[in-house]
Amino acid sequence: MKWDYKVMSVDTLFQSSNDHDIAVSKDAASTRRTTMGQGIEKTLNELGKESWELVSIVGEFGIFKKPAK
Repeated sequence: MKWDYKVMSVDTLFQSSNDHDIAVSKDAASTRRTTMGQGIEKTLNELGKESWELVSIVGEFGIFKKPAK
């Protein structure tokens, strides 16, 4: 089988999160993790609808693949 590949920076995967602050309390840290998790989940679901599958994270990059057409 042949594959197409896509490489995306981690910053792009977290595109829906504009939060670059440091959490200063446990509650703030928990809220920040939840928000960031929801952002990356949304991005991964969007990529999944296009048949992209995350196969690896290398440094600051996510590597995706899907069957070639």
